[in-house]
Amino acid sequence: MDTLEHYRNLICSILSEHTKIPYSYGDIQHETVFDREQDRYLVMILGREPVPNFSPTATRRVHGCLIHVDIIDGKIWIQRDGTEEGVASLLVRAGVPKNRIVLGFRSEELRKDSEFAIT
Repeated sequence: MDTLEHYRNLICSILSEHTKIPYSYGDIQHETVFDREQDRYLVMILGREPVPNFSPTATRRVHGCLIHVDIIDGKIWIQRDGTEEGVASLLVRAGVPKNRIVLGFRSEELRKDSEFAIT
């Protein structure tokens, strides 16, 4: 298996594992969106959560991106990471070299001071 295919499978596996972690409140679900042709991988959250300050029974819509990862020019770009542990640490633990991971959610200036790839 080539490196890109390995990265694709690894990203899909890590993101799928995040969908198994339940939210502690509200009726919130996870959805994965995997586009292997464009190399875009997302975990979306959607559902309803309580709004206790407004009313004991009121809820509000929750919809957003929890994780967004792209593969660009052979590197894994983490565009959004709303997790506690961090997708980068999971990728490193799985054997991906830090110089193949770009923390895209940080500015290029801040990426210079990290152990990860700048671009």
